[in-house]
Amino acid sequence: MISIVSPVYNSKDTLNRLVKKINLYLKQITKNFEIVLVDDCSEDKSWDKIKKLKKKYKFIKGLKLNKNYGQHKAIEIGVSISKNNLVIVMDCDLEDNPKHIIDMINLYNINKKPVIIHNIYSLNSKRLVSKIFWFFLKIISLKNFNQNLGNYILIDKKIKKKYLKLKDKTYYYGDLINLNTKFQILKKKRNKSLRKKGSTYSFFKLMLMGATLIKTYNFFSLQLKFIKKNKQKKITVDETI
Repeated sequence: MISIVSPVYNSKDTLNRLVKKINLYLKQITKNFEIVLVDDCSEDKSWDKIKKLKKKYKFIKGLKLNKNYGQHKAIEIGVSISKNNLVIVMDCDLEDNPKHIIDMINLYNINKKPVIIHNIYSLNSKRLVSKIFWFFLKIISLKNFNQNLGNYILIDKKIKKKYLKLKDKTYYYGDLINLNTKFQILKKKRNKSLRKKGSTYSFFKLMLMGATLIKTYNFFSLQLKFIKKNKQKKITVDETI
């Protein structure tokens, strides 16, 4: 029925709670589920933790990438090996609250359309730069980008097939927007990250991602076929469990 895909990077301390919470909520509605944890070449012992969790829970699949490809390549490989009709992508640090999974599935079952979480942030959350960036990207792409939407998304096998056929995948949410995916929206409060060191995105990584998004999703790149496409990284898996 359902596959949960979560990219993992330097998150050994959150994985046990992540798996327990997903199991807690999903077992209320189905026994047919899997959790796909994709270790994006973590520098801590995240992969060791995934292997321990696999011994405890048969529903876990684990992949270890041979180098750090980035969050969205980890998502891509995770989605590609998922086996069930519905696929939910979520962060591993519990900023995406697993209890919303049930609401996402229930909403999907009403209209059979993909579901995305609209994040509600605390009042003291400093997101001015983010708001400006996503507003700018919305203008230059002529796409309905929203800074409160992210990768906490439910898709079905039809959307999954379209996504995997894309030759130039860059940013999971952006790629689905680029496919003109019509989302049903659920507004939910976003949690604080439980990762001890906070975000795994350094200032340099954020700037690089921003430049890549602008290059990929601006109107001219989307419309003119002769624009040189981004070179796609071939993803190599070191180990699978």
